[in-house]
Amino acid sequence: MEILIRLLNIIGSLGLFLYGMKLMSEALQRTSGSRLRRAMGRMTATPAAQIASTAAVTATVQSSSAMTVMIVGFVNAGIVNLRQAIGMVMGANIGTTATAWILVLFGFTFDFSVVSIPLVGAGFALILLHRSRYRAAGEILIGFALMLFGLGVLQSVMGSIAIRTGLFQSLTAYAGLGYLSAILFLLIGIVLTAILQSSSATIVLTIILCQNGWIPFEAGAAMVLGENLGTTLTANLAAIRANTSARRAALFHTLFNVTGLLWAVPLLPWISAGICGLFGRDGLSDTATALPLMLALFHTGFNLVNVFLCVGLIPAFMRLVTRLVRRTPDESRRRLVAFDSGFLSSPELALLQARNEVTNQAKRVFKMFDMARSLTAIAQTQEFHEVYARVEKYARITERVEREIVGYLSQIASQDNSERAIRRLQLLFRAIARIGLISRENLSLARALRTRKEHDLWFGPEWRERSERLLGLTEQALYLMTTNLETPTDETVEEAREIGRRIEELCTTWRDEQLRAAAGPDYKPLAGIVFLESIAACRELGRTSESVSAAQAEVL
Repeated sequence: MEILIRLLNIIGSLGLFLYGMKLMSEALQRTSGSRLRRAMGRMTATPAAQIASTAAVTATVQSSSAMTVMIVGFVNAGIVNLRQAIGMVMGANIGTTATAWILVLFGFTFDFSVVSIPLVGAGFALILLHRSRYRAAGEILIGFALMLFGLGVLQSVMGSIAIRTGLFQSLTAYAGLGYLSAILFLLIGIVLTAILQSSSATIVLTIILCQNGWIPFEAGAAMVLGENLGTTLTANLAAIRANTSARRAALFHTLFNVTGLLWAVPLLPWISAGICGLFGRDGLSDTATALPLMLALFHTGFNLVNVFLCVGLIPAFMRLVTRLVRRTPDESRRRLVAFDSGFLSSPELALLQARNEVTNQAKRVFKMFDMARSLTAIAQTQEFHEVYARVEKYARITERVEREIVGYLSQIASQDNSERAIRRLQLLFRAIARIGLISRENLSLARALRTRKEHDLWFGPEWRERSERLLGLTEQALYLMTTNLETPTDETVEEAREIGRRIEELCTTWRDEQLRAAAGPDYKPLAGIVFLESIAACRELGRTSESVSAAQAEVL
């Protein structure tokens, strides 16, 4: 019974450690969200930039599992391509080694009971100030305190179990079997990480086992290698329902770490001897101090060397994962919007994905307008009705996608967001609502042109010239809207405002002229109605697209 209670204490202390890390990670993401977002933007540059940026972000969020799930989500949503994702995965492997260094530099030098309780008190005091910035700082302190407290309890309980039962001392018997020992502890690392879903937690266990002398450094290094492979399970699980590119990115994560094992396991005795010799020459005779530092050095060195060896093989990896994961014929029709719930723990990154989908929706309604405009030049009835049917189909698609995007934005809104994130969220809600209005106005324009076709209405040269001029300006306004959603600049926002003003002036002038002409004897009422409906649709399209563009000035 006593052993069961102590095992439950181990589970509880691990829970404290993981919850503290989660709390600290999410608070860090909120306070540095805009910087994370800019870093994610730089990830799409060169492989070196992708690796460096993702390593920095992973070190910030303190979770390679969360980062790789995000990468899979990015690929699934079309934010990055497979080549970029491969560089990002490499960077995530380097960034995750920061956890071991934090534990070495802070966790094993503090008196946990003396430090953690005051940190909780200070963090709670900051939370009571009811300001988002102070609240996030308070959560960071509390999260860090819980990590330290959980770590202290874990060390104490494991030491108590070891003394009373000799449980961990029995591991020593399996540590002197050469390569068989390496494989055994490698498997232990894989299984523990797969169960805990956190390589950070397994690293903690490994350091404690080595620090107390229950396993030698070489066995701990083998566990570290296993933890690197075990953490890939999370991304592969996240990719099960994702598209082909996302599944390829998750598979690369596994293959990349397997590649590391293929060269590191055979060399492990020599690598271990080299690191031990290095620390021996430095005069570090205190094993309890040296071993955690040696494991952190091995973890970082292994991942750096593995990236260095594999970065030149990115094209070969791409060919391999493309061959292993085939694209299904119906995948392009499976889903138009691909949101990943892994982003929700980082609202800024979730907003980046949501903004990408809002931009895609804008491009969709722009294409819909082009189809509606083409109806003015189609003479054959069958072709006309085929294009009109496509416009109606796009109207249904945009309506469904709008509901998906609004639902995802609502999930982000339910999170604890920073003031900046809340403002960006409001802009996205407004943008998707206005883009939905553009879709409905595109359909109104197509219906007006269908009425013209069905009644064989004829417009004079002046009316045709005016119609083409107005449609051309509307197309420019919609194009600038998509441009400003993607990469807004002061120049493009101002150009959108100017085109919006021109559309408004022309619509007002031509509508008034049309109404005055209605009193004439040669006036054709149905033709006039169709022209007025077309003007009204273009006017609303111009107003709405201009308002979306103008709103993007707030994110410059």
